[in-house]
Amino acid sequence: MAHRIQGVLLKQRPGEAALPELQRRYGYKLFEMVGLELWLLDLDMPVPKPGDRAAIRAARPLAPSYVDALRVLGSEEQSFEQAPWLTATAAISKLLDQIALGFLSDDQGLDFAAIATPDGVSVIGDTIGPFLLRWESGTLMIQPYSKNDPDEEMPDAPEELSLIPNATVLEPERLSGGYPLHGNVVAETHGFALGVEMLGIGTTSFGPAGSLRLVADERMDHSVWDRAAAARREKTE
Repeated sequence: MAHRIQGVLLKQRPGEAALPELQRRYGYKLFEMVGLELWLLDLDMPVPKPGDRAAIRAARPLAPSYVDALRVLGSEEQSFEQAPWLTATAAISKLLDQIALGFLSDDQGLDFAAIATPDGVSVIGDTIGPFLLRWESGTLMIQPYSKNDPDEEMPDAPEELSLIPNATVLEPERLSGGYPLHGNVVAETHGFALGVEMLGIGTTSFGPAGSLRLVADERMDHSVWDRAAAARREKTE
């Protein structure tokens, strides 16, 4: 997973009063985007073991139809890493009392993004195999897709999807240019805040040196964004 990205985007720097609770819950690194009033929080999130559905069950109250679709479209070999990231995004938004955009994506098939407010999750974009998922305000849209190859068969949506309340399965679509790297994350970050483009999300050269400044860290040895940090940690005490 050479091109993995993850984190939670914030429009306000976490206040000092919230840091002890943040430290209790997660190992993390907090970065500031240089020249912008935007912050990127990376989390040391354990990867669920394949077959362990505890994280899925914990996430279900946040977006039931989306999580049910994960169960239908996924397999026992999948870790469903997006589930704990969904839960963490919602918890961090509530803890910090601000809107938050959590994301997790790589070049192996993960492409998850979620926007949460202190009142709950508002938007989720995800990809499970040849299916694009978008959950918004309780309604789930599922788009089967294939590459722009007339010899490639269109995916068949499992019948179980029709049993999920408030879920609509669209007609299969061929993607003319193929599926883009970090496509869902790019789509959500583009509308979240101006200037996020400086991180290079959606490219293989994401996180250019000097684009981030490390301002706080706790129990996290390595972040995929370390190379982008151009300065030493700023003391938060």
